[in-house]
Amino acid sequence: MTDEYGHGGQSADSNDCSAEADCADVIALVYAYLDGEMSDESRAHIGVHLSQCGPCLRQYGLEEVVKELVHRSCSCSVAPESLRLRIVARIQQVRITYRNI
Repeated sequence: MTDEYGHGGQSADSNDCSAEADCADVIALVYAYLDGEMSDESRAHIGVHLSQCGPCLRQYGLEEVVKELVHRSCSCSVAPESLRLRIVARIQQVRITYRNI
């Protein structure tokens, strides 16, 4: 059985991570990491985690692909800042709700 981050009964040799709480933090910050919108210290911490955690690295890779696809598809249009803030707030609400289920 695996959790929401892809952790299961795998061994450390398969790049599985046992720090599920840290995984939740890393996944919550993956877009800030992708956008370079965090301190160097936080960026280093997340980079180390990604280098040691296969499930989080896979999730990061998916988010990176989605971001690139959105960028290519929408690069000619700029969304209003108010829309971006509403979307980010809603994503945070959904993540908090999902974690509390």
